Amino acid sequence: MYKSPTRRRLRLAATLALGLVLMAGTTAFAQQKALPIHIESNDADLSQQEGVSTYTGNVVLTRGGLTLTGHRLVITRINDRGNVKAVLDGSPARLDKQPDREGDDVVTGNSSKIEYTNSNSTVLLRGDAVVRRGGDEIHGQLIRHNVDTGRTQAERGSGSSERVRITIQPKNGDGQS
Repeated sequence: MYKSPTRRRLRLAATLALGLVLMAGTTAFAQQKALPIHIESNDADLSQQEGVSTYTGNVVLTRGGLTLTGHRLVITRINDRGNVKAVLDGSPARLDKQPDREGDDVVTGNSSKIEYTNSNSTVLLRGDAVVRRGGDEIHGQLIRHNVDTGRTQAERGSGSSERVRITIQPKNGDGQS
């Protein structure tokens, strides 16, 4: 399928902008791996034998400057090397990432479900996903971000007629939106 140079440039610009919007401090985010995770909820069910921990009711997960909130969090151990998958459900599930450096913007996001898998460093926002940074926004049914590579993808989702929408605000003289 032939794609015009203009279309390729627009696609590249959108991909670059998407990466900037989602996780401004990938290096700083990776440094947070050494920080403890704190989880608060109304109830918790922990099964070492099954390798599954379920937290329900007003769930708040914090790690450094990252806060995730929702109704239900399920953390599943994938293997004995410490790899886990975390799935947060909410109406909506919310993400709040405080800036790692002075001058950076807060990153916020919400969707029906937020998934994180540490083995491939992937954050996935599913279902009416929105991510905001400063005045910039990304809307899609599915937003995927790889923390290690900095690559971000947005999709409309199967069966959805709604298109991915990206808003990029112009920067003023000091680099701020």
